[in-house]
Amino acid sequence: MITTVTDDVRRLKRARRGGPNAFLGPLETAVMDRLWKRRRATVRDVVDDLAKSRSLAYTTVMTIMTRLHAKGLLVRDRDGKTYVYRPAFTKDEHRARLSRDLVRGLVDEFGDVALAQFTAELDSVDASHRAALRRIGAKEPRS
Repeated sequence: MITTVTDDVRRLKRARRGGPNAFLGPLETAVMDRLWKRRRATVRDVVDDLAKSRSLAYTTVMTIMTRLHAKGLLVRDRDGKTYVYRPAFTKDEHRARLSRDLVRGLVDEFGDVALAQFTAELDSVDASHRAALRRIGAKEPRS
């Protein structure tokens, strides 16, 4: 998917406001949270789960799950006439991939300026936290 700098900036602003799932819409977040919790579910399962807190049409949830599948966030398998969905990544893996893609996008777009800003932010972090961040970064795949 090709995005513009303006699209990236909008997503970054939304991320700062919305927390860890800000790059998903509110309903996408609710659906993904259900799938991460359940590990696998049909559209009906998710509709029933969401019905505890809001009223949504089956087709609305089906559309969201189809879009999440198209985005690569859900995997689906046929079970008779219905699909059973499961997350393609754990919540932590999703956050790591999203973070990596954002950082790469910023560095690709802004080069040394972005790297300098990351360095400046790291200067405000204490040494033990920086060491922990290095360990996390070393574990992340570089794909």
